Amino acid sequence: MADAERSVQKQFAKNPEKYRDERLFSSGTDLKQMIDALPLTGREKVLDIGSGAGHTALAFAPFVKQCIGLDLTEDMVRVATDLARDRRAENVSFRQGNAEQLPFQDASFDIVTCRFAAHHFADVRQVMREVKRVLKTKGIFLLVDHYAPEDEVLDAFINELDRMRDPSHVREYSLSEWERLFAENGFTYEKIYQWDLPIHFSRWIERAGTPPDMEKKIVSFLQTATPLCKDTFKIELDASGDPLSFCLKAVLLQGMKQEKTQ
Repeated sequence: MADAERSVQKQFAKNPEKYRDERLFSSGTDLKQMIDALPLTGREKVLDIGSGAGHTALAFAPFVKQCIGLDLTEDMVRVATDLARDRRAENVSFRQGNAEQLPFQDASFDIVTCRFAAHHFADVRQVMREVKRVLKTKGIFLLVDHYAPEDEVLDAFINELDRMRDPSHVREYSLSEWERLFAENGFTYEKIYQWDLPIHFSRWIERAGTPPDMEKKIVSFLQTATPLCKDTFKIELDASGDPLSFCLKAVLLQGMKQEKTQ
């Protein structure tokens, strides 16, 4: 197993129930935006990659024929499976697997979703190739993630912040990078929804199990951020200068797998 895979599994095996219970994942308005983006008929087969605690697959379940969630971390698969059972979602199942090597046949799915997971993919280009492979022609890829601004300083700041907190973080890509990745794999590209994603600092640190020494470095990193960074990411400090909250830049992207051209 590659070091990047071990890092992801180690990170998300720490506190899988916190990802199940955190409102940011369980009830974000982006879930409704994802569902509303498509004219669902109830006949669709959906694959959710990087499925985590299963919230995306479970949100789609009432509106489609079948949902399969795939996650690299066994503990996350267990939590998602238990949640689906508790909600009696009989058309949802979860399995362990790597998004870079999807264990499904070509053209198996009508829709592929990926929500708040892509910044952990070691080889995002390979993941995109796999998404293309398993989607039917005119199938839809829905991606939700936080992204880096186009400004190099802001890009460097937010990616360093995420790496300090979570060593399994690979990269928040800019929207221009995502547009190129979609185009390289024959997808259309459409921004459906953009928003500032509020992050409660103490819960963010606790959820990741960030060690105390690194937490201190993160606090200093936020305290000494430039005015531009503080304004862009809405960094809020209390009267003592300790971080209360900040915002990540988030987006919902939609791409359709286009027909092959001669």
